[in-house]
Amino acid sequence: MGRLDRYQKKQQKRQIFFAVGVLIVVVILLFSYGIPLILNTSLFIAHLTEPKVTPSELEKNENFFGNVDISSIPSATNSAKIEVGGSAVNFTDLEFYLNDDLAKEVNLSTSGNFIEEIENLKEGLNTLYVIAKAKHSSEEKKTEEFEIYYKNTKPKLDIKNPQDGSKTNQTEVSVSGSTDKETYIKVNGLPVVVDAQGNFQTSIRLKEGENQIQISAQDVAGNTEEKMLKVIYEKD
Repeated sequence: MGRLDRYQKKQQKRQIFFAVGVLIVVVILLFSYGIPLILNTSLFIAHLTEPKVTPSELEKNENFFGNVDISSIPSATNSAKIEVGGSAVNFTDLEFYLNDDLAKEVNLSTSGNFIEEIENLKEGLNTLYVIAKAKHSSEEKKTEEFEIYYKNTKPKLDIKNPQDGSKTNQTEVSVSGSTDKETYIKVNGLPVVVDAQGNFQTSIRLKEGENQIQISAQDVAGNTEEKMLKVIYEKD
């Protein structure tokens, strides 16, 4: 083998080593920069293909106006079901919550007015509120919380005076007794003041002979109790 041949072989080996080195560098650069570049490019393309929200649509969302109002709801009741009425603007659906539990869902009419029956009130104090929602929007609005007192028992009505069937020679008789707090008393159809402890007292004029005295009690929930007394007025 001549000197020229040996020289050419050395040159070939150098070229091979150089090519391998370049390949290694390319592979390292590809893993270091190429894959992140590919991922970033993919994300950029995906971002370009996302549906665009126009400024007008953003403005509509920011300027959304909606309102819901409850205009008819009892504060006390003697029934486990009540009617709730009101109106809503720019909302399509209503959710009624009784004692923080979802009690009813309804779709609003085009007028926006509603009257809905809510059932299963518990004995004592209940709370109710409504959340209004828009079908094609994330907008929603909650009403204030309303308290409803449910009681279905008759109020107490104790008569101290007069005694049923009693006789008197006086032209007037005192009618007195006691009842529950926040209860209305009427004697022969006329309202009588009830104090903070539930006591009441009034006087009525008597006619000669037999007199009927009607005493009625009604609490804030609408429960009633009634008693009839007979008093006889006899002149001396």
